[in-house]
Amino acid sequence: MKFSLPSLLLALAAVPAFAVQTQAGIQAAVVFPQNDLRANVDGAPGLSFGVNVDLNLQGGNELRPRLDYLQCDTQAFHVVTLGTTTRTAHGTTLGLDYLRFVEGGVRGLYGLGGVGIQWWSASDPAYGNTHETAPCLRLGAGFRFDSRVAAEITYNLGRFRSTAGTAGSIQAGIAYTF
Repeated sequence: MKFSLPSLLLALAAVPAFAVQTQAGIQAAVVFPQNDLRANVDGAPGLSFGVNVDLNLQGGNELRPRLDYLQCDTQAFHVVTLGTTTRTAHGTTLGLDYLRFVEGGVRGLYGLGGVGIQWWSASDPAYGNTHETAPCLRLGAGFRFDSRVAAEITYNLGRFRSTAGTAGSIQAGIAYTF
């Protein structure tokens, strides 16, 4: 069976028609860089902010299209040159998460898995300025306290600096829906 891009986009566009409830939301998280991303920013934590739409598909299933921005920066002072070096990594992700609630409703414990595309911009004295577009994966768990507030922890994995590295991060944050 062969799928085409137009049929996939049509199917995704039809999902909101089946959703019982649609809510817009925002999210914020502390980012703990892993893999090559960690080396690029000397392990300095960063921040992530985003917007999303929760599409309740009933029976404890949700889809969450999202747009996130991630920023990790660090500065190092060099005694020999008496100067500072700045290393940065900024990423924008357009993704889609699937949420499955343990108890079948829209509250309580849930697991999530997602896919997306990331646009990276990094600056490092050893590599110079680089830009990258790459697919990414997201796995995690969360707890929705009520219809508006949730806390979650995720592991995000993508490609960084072409095929030479991976951009992993552990993110712990909160989400608020309107």
